[in-house]
Amino acid sequence: MIPVSITLQNFMSYRAATTVNFQGIRLACLSGDNGAGKSALLDAMTWAVWGKARVSQDRQLIALGADQMEVTFVFRLGGHEYRVFRRRSTRATLEFETRASPDAEWTTLTGDNVRHTERRIVGVLKMDYDTFVNSAFLLQGKADAFTAKTPGARKRVLADILNLDDYDQLAQMAREQE
Repeated sequence: MIPVSITLQNFMSYRAATTVNFQGIRLACLSGDNGAGKSALLDAMTWAVWGKARVSQDRQLIALGADQMEVTFVFRLGGHEYRVFRRRSTRATLEFETRASPDAEWTTLTGDNVRHTERRIVGVLKMDYDTFVNSAFLLQGKADAFTAKTPGARKRVLADILNLDDYDQLAQMAREQE
């Protein structure tokens, strides 16, 4: 998953609609004063994609005084661009789209409801939130999250990263052909 852009509104310290464009950036370092919004950008990405961030409730992500928030996150994966739009207000909204090139039209991948759409996103990424924060993205203050897991939980994270389920399916197909 390669970030292309993110647009936030009323998300933590980002009140006004703010877009950050990552095009052409291969390596980035976020720096700034405490409370400037560095971690909020990363939380916005995980909240858009998985509906989870480092806080326990969505309400903690909404800017003070606001009653709703929204994030649009665009990323590249496997030759396609994907766009995830998530809003929290009186009801949750989640939209998921893809396109083959930046000049192509967006095609919806949105499911029948939020949970169905979340499953579609995880299917495309082949990674759930837990796997992501234990492999590619270390949460602030939780760098030891993977090593603190039980051996079984560590094995599951590694199996997800290495797509070991694919090998299980191939083994099952081979057994059926014998």
